[in-house]
Formats: sequence, structure tokens, C-alpha cells
Amino acid sequence: MGKLRMFGELVEAGGAVDGGSGGGGGFQVARVVRAAGDYQTTSTSFVDIDSSNLVINMTTGASWVMLLLLGSGYTAGIQYECFDFTIDGVRQGNDYGVQYSQPYYLQDFEIVWLAQVTAGSHVFKPQWRGTGVTCYLRATSQSTPLLFAAIELR
Repeated sequence: MGKLRMFGELVEAGGAVDGGSGGGGGFQVARVVRAAGDYQTTSTSFVDIDSSNLVINMTTGASWVMLLLLGSGYTAGIQYECFDFTIDGVRQGNDYGVQYSQPYYLQDFEIVWLAQVTAGSHVFKPQWRGTGVTCYLRATSQSTPLLFAAIELR
């Protein structure tokens, strides 16, 4: 598991990330890259994609945070794969999350969500659900990683 300091903040690939103190100027970035095996769910209710490894803890100012989820996925039938984010356990989207797709065949996706947060410590997680079939996310190698990031905008 590698670690890197970007803009004074810890960025750790492969596990939960502590995103820094929220002090100083500029912005802070925290990201998690997973390349250790595919994910799958049959849940029709939103669940964490990976509650151990796709978690970002970040202390922010009263500012905007951009959440990103980048990867590729597919479903086992012609149904929807729905994605959402939680901030401190509160889902951000509607019944279908912040984005949904119908990727019967492998499809790349880029999900971006902006949220205004208060000053303090926050926990960010990506969630997903299906609408009746098994859903898959690729995270098998460095060529098909799943990336989750939080960027504080100041």
C-alpha cells in the first residue's frame, strides 16, 4: 500500500484515507485506488461499495467538496446500476442515487457530486445498488482500477 503527500495531505492507495486538517490555503485531495478484485452486489437498497477500503475521512473548512467515483462496471441483465455518495452517513441522491446507468456490457463511468459541508471532520463513502440483477464493478488491476476521491474546494 503506497502513500503520497499531495498539497500537504496524505493520499493512500488501497485503503481508507485520512484527508488532513483542513487548515491552510489551496485545497486538499484524498483518494483511494482499488485494484485488488471486482466488487458485486445483488442489493436493491443502497449499500457501501466497500466500507473498509473506500472511505475518506477529511477535516474541512466550511466549503464545497467534490466527490468522484471513476471506474467501469456492468450488470448481469438489462437493469440499472445506481450510485450514490454518503456524507456522514447521509445519502446525497434520490431513489436512483446521484447517477444510474444500464451497463449490460462493460461500461466506463465518471460520477461527480458537489456538496457544501460545514467546518469539521467528515466521512465520505460511495454506495450502490441494483434494480433486480447482480451488479459488478471492475477493480482487478492497475489497468482497470476503481478510484474514489474527495477534493475540498476553497
